[in-house]
Amino acid sequence: MKSIIPIFPLNLVMYPDSIYPLHIFETRYKKLINWCRTEKEGFGIVTKIDENISTVGCYVEIVEVINVFENGSLDILVRGRERFQTVSTELHPHGYIVSHVVPYFDDEHHSPSLPIENDTISKFKNILDRTEIKFDERYWKNFNKSQNKSYKIAEKSGMNLKQQQNLLSLRSESDRLKFLFQHFQKLEEYLDRAAVLKEIIAGDGYIN
Repeated sequence: MKSIIPIFPLNLVMYPDSIYPLHIFETRYKKLINWCRTEKEGFGIVTKIDENISTVGCYVEIVEVINVFENGSLDILVRGRERFQTVSTELHPHGYIVSHVVPYFDDEHHSPSLPIENDTISKFKNILDRTEIKFDERYWKNFNKSQNKSYKIAEKSGMNLKQQQNLLSLRSESDRLKFLFQHFQKLEEYLDRAAVLKEIIAGDGYIN
């Protein structure tokens, strides 16, 4: 990731290693994506909540262009790589934002304690079982090899945008797992309305 990158504000929180489909239709963002394809560079996704744009985002790379339409719109898949924090922003002549960014690292560099990891994973799987939500083998394969399992859990957690952004901004895996554990404790209150909960979790949109 370079220190100056193009920025794409979206009603979406991207996590490292997550894959997400995007439909690009605005002229300025078509130009952004075409620049990325030509230069073989990525871009930053930051979350837009109401009128506020977050300062902690995720640098993504284009992994596949699925469709290119006659009007220049595109369907693409992007994969999250690493978190960043914006230092300053300016408007590019093509209309999109360009930001000076710095890496956003965890303060804690060691693995989280096994109890909190195990408890959170157990709580997560229990909710999936009770709501009869099934993810394919690819999700669990990626989950098992993920270094930071909090991000893979967060993809399917049913959190709202503000909660997802709060999790992305936490600076240790232990804190993210604790955040998820508390979230699942609250979700359990809805387990008597399994259909509602299933719709919430299944609608997150990330690709396994």
